[in-house]
Amino acid sequence: MNKILTVTLALVAGLVGGLLTHYIAPPVALAQNQAPITKEIRAQSFTLVDPSDHTVGTFSYEPAPDPIAVRPKTPPRIVLRDSVGRELWSAGGSGIRRLSEK
Repeated sequence: MNKILTVTLALVAGLVGGLLTHYIAPPVALAQNQAPITKEIRAQSFTLVDPSDHTVGTFSYEPAPDPIAVRPKTPPRIVLRDSVGRELWSAGGSGIRRLSEK
């Protein structure tokens, strides 16, 4: 009889404990909704830095230079420059560089 009483008390204690935790315990934390995926990033320039926060390069937009009366107006361009300001790469604009640019 002692064995049956022990099993019964264990079951009753489990049920009572489950009921108490259901009503006394704090509410369950549910996962949050995922943030929507960004479809567009807008900026005037992007700066790449190293782990020491020193500028390594800058990716930016440059408006068209003032046109000379003889030449037609050149379109704007996108430029990648190193930390010193030297041009590494460009797209758009005129393919011919001025002599002052290296």
